Amino acid sequence: MGYDGKYLQGMGWTLVVMGSLNIILGIAADAAFASMGAFTIFHYISAPIWNGIFVVITGILAISSGKKPTNKGLMVGLMILGIFTIMSAVCCFSLGIVGSIVDSSCGYGWGYGYGSWSSYRHDCTSAAIALHVVNVLLALAEIVMAFVAAIMPCCGLATSNNPHVAPVVVYNQGPNMMPGQAAYVVVQTGVPGAQGVPYTTVSTPGGMPQQQVFIAQHPYPAAAPMQGYYGAQAPPPYMQQSNIGAAPAQAPVAAQPPAETKTQPPA
Repeated sequence: MGYDGKYLQGMGWTLVVMGSLNIILGIAADAAFASMGAFTIFHYISAPIWNGIFVVITGILAISSGKKPTNKGLMVGLMILGIFTIMSAVCCFSLGIVGSIVDSSCGYGWGYGYGSWSSYRHDCTSAAIALHVVNVLLALAEIVMAFVAAIMPCCGLATSNNPHVAPVVVYNQGPNMMPGQAAYVVVQTGVPGAQGVPYTTVSTPGGMPQQQVFIAQHPYPAAAPMQGYYGAQAPPPYMQQSNIGAAPAQAPVAAQPPAETKTQPPA
């Protein structure tokens, strides 16, 4: 699993929406059951609310990290918040399962009035169970997405900190090149922002001396993979040479035949 900024942004927006749903459902459930006086203890723990806060913060960090894929601070923060979100989502998932069983008798309660305790019953069992089930499903999806949000920054940090990632060197012989001439080399790093190795040696055909190809630093880390063309004698056919400021070319001088010499015999 590699580090993909666009995928991370989409996942971040999904986490923000899911966390907001957790917070809204948790507040609505607490307010509704409190107004009825229902004894729903696992709803009053408000696990969806504090879990939703972690999920929303993790989603915001995922969006920011996706927009700035070279920011290591955002990667580390996303990795840490992703781990905390996993733990909070696991707790919310567990409390939702237990709450759907325990709060099934939430319709029964006790009240004090006219100098004595009296029991009363509210029909809130189906609502309590339904809200617990929704929170369980949301928490399960958040656990999976939080795992991805915690793993992807690890891949990004491992790639950016590895100085020994060798680039891909493609040997390319031009069509107009004579035998014995040095070949051209196409260098591709394949990883945005990777520094690569200082140079790569490439053997030329016919036992020619090796050519050192220097790999330039990538000026734009978030752009496409780096491509460079390096050669020893002439550029590739599709690259035009500039004649600005160059001396005019001279036509080759035709070879003259040797002068005829006559020798006379002595008198």
